[in-house]
Amino acid sequence: MNKKKILFVIPYMHEGGAQRALSNIQTHMPDYIEIDTLVNSDINRVYSNSGRVFSLNIEKKARTSSVFFQFGVFIKRVKKIKELKRSNNYNACISFVDSANIANVISAICERDTQTKTIISIRTSITQSAMNILQYRYFVKPIAKILYKRADMIVSVSEELKTELIESLGIKEDRITAIPNGFDVDEILKLSSEKIDSPICDKIGTSKVVFTAGRLNIAKNQWHLIRAFSYVKRTLPDAMLVIAGTGELEEYLKKLAINLGIDQSVVFAGFESNVYKYMRRSDVFVLPSGFEGFPNALGEALCAGVPCIATDFRTGARELLAPERLSDNTVIERFTECTYGIISPVCSGKMYTGTEPFEMEELELAKAILYLLDNKEANIKYREKSKERRKNLDIQKAVSEWIRLIEE
Repeated sequence: MNKKKILFVIPYMHEGGAQRALSNIQTHMPDYIEIDTLVNSDINRVYSNSGRVFSLNIEKKARTSSVFFQFGVFIKRVKKIKELKRSNNYNACISFVDSANIANVISAICERDTQTKTIISIRTSITQSAMNILQYRYFVKPIAKILYKRADMIVSVSEELKTELIESLGIKEDRITAIPNGFDVDEILKLSSEKIDSPICDKIGTSKVVFTAGRLNIAKNQWHLIRAFSYVKRTLPDAMLVIAGTGELEEYLKKLAINLGIDQSVVFAGFESNVYKYMRRSDVFVLPSGFEGFPNALGEALCAGVPCIATDFRTGARELLAPERLSDNTVIERFTECTYGIISPVCSGKMYTGTEPFEMEELELAKAILYLLDNKEANIKYREKSKERRKNLDIQKAVSEWIRLIEE
């Protein structure tokens, strides 16, 4: 088998769905593929890499979100990609996350004689991000619309995202393919057997547990889940909500729980590299996101065998829980039992202090949670459905698709 050399580009390898997905891909690649990875910083790395890691040694500063700082990082990254390509003769340069994708394409344009295939991986909805994040609206989406067509191949993480990119960025269908994230099911089941730290375990006790995991940010809509959970508490006063993850909205979410009078029933577990031990202890997993690319946490919960609820954010939720509805554009307005889990309508994204009336969508989410917590038969049914779904989510299937793309 001829050796292949690949350069992966990603901002960092700590907390994040794209980072976890890349780690899974790299650590399951066959030995004949040599891997290098370029990151902004190698400090606080959580996820494993294969091969060599090159770092731009970017120090995290107070104003990392400033335009000048980001432009400086961009220039440094483009120069380093060009340097690595010249000295290593890679078969492909594969980038994850939009900032890395833009640098990858620019470096390819600058190096016109390179034989390195330029592959960019799009992990989230650019259209939805542009609606909610100014940086995406005025910078990332306009540039992506111009540059992404110059990549040799674009990889989306779901069929729904692929369709969106064709429609919103004008990508030709033969230049884009969908490769959903894969999961190491055996490893997830092994890690799920680890014990939960005693302080959290003691607090949970024998309660019925609702679990969610993800960055505490605008995309994930955890405040809607907290509000829905406050409604659940009216029927099941002993229920507990466990939230794993960190992010810029952490203090807001904690204050919201206090304002709703449920702070003693909401556990903020912080960043946890092994979320599977919480999933195994949970009675239901809920993903309340407003938008996603491909929801890793939802896929992992299915692999862990937990009954799952997700809002109908479309790029990933239906693909995982309701593949029969992929071609159905009907908006879900009430919580709906699907093949592999329950889908509930997407909440508004409006942020509350805690005293406002419930949204209809929040009430539907609460009803879905109550249905699985209070209905033993339904809970068992969807626990078995999760186990059935994980058979098609194995990492080797995704790795085979990536290898095919590299070798074409």
